[in-house]
Amino acid sequence: MNLLVVGDVHGCHYTFKNLVKAHWNPDNEFLIQLGDFINKGPHSAKVIRYALKLVNKYPYLVYFLRGNHEHMFLDSLRSGSFNVINRETFNQAKAHPKLELNKVKNWIKSLPIKWENKNVLITHAGVSRSSIDPFNPYSDHNVLINREPLKLMQKLQIVGHVVQPLGKPTYVPRENAWHIDTGAYLGMKLSAVRISYTGQLLEVITVETDPRDLPQSAANATLSTNDSLKFF
Repeated sequence: MNLLVVGDVHGCHYTFKNLVKAHWNPDNEFLIQLGDFINKGPHSAKVIRYALKLVNKYPYLVYFLRGNHEHMFLDSLRSGSFNVINRETFNQAKAHPKLELNKVKNWIKSLPIKWENKNVLITHAGVSRSSIDPFNPYSDHNVLINREPLKLMQKLQIVGHVVQPLGKPTYVPRENAWHIDTGAYLGMKLSAVRISYTGQLLEVITVETDPRDLPQSAANATLSTNDSLKFF
């Protein structure tokens, strides 16, 4: 079985759906989304609904990982205190006729922070060279929030989190890692990599952001020189 690993969706429901329908083959592939499927873009609730439909239809083939935005949203649901980014997602989910907030909360709580086999490690932000406890979501430079160079491992790492300035997935040999966040919510692209189960690259996939996923104010947005350094 191959792996189709999809980067940061960030509320771009139509773009994500376009990519899945055009490029995922459930007959011979796992579908793995590496986190940050909510917030920033305009359709977070629709992404959650679509994700749940995929997971329910293909329970042994589809995996969604937790990113820093899902973790942040979960903390907000637990505390009842929302920031500007999370409140919009909360309001959308609450208003969606086919979503129940408690079920959404429990599902996000259940999301793993990694998918791995003996050849591939998929996380949202990667295992850094300096992290002491990378899989603890409250430790420094953990795999949800890391922005430091990645540790060279025996396994291929596949990560998102940091928008790639050229708008296409980047392979970094000194890390043996693919970075596949290409700024879908910025009107750039949503990207994925197709990888064999043993970690060989088979295909790099990019799809243009669907216009329906761009609020009018962001229609002409471009990636600023320091956008990839922003935590959120």
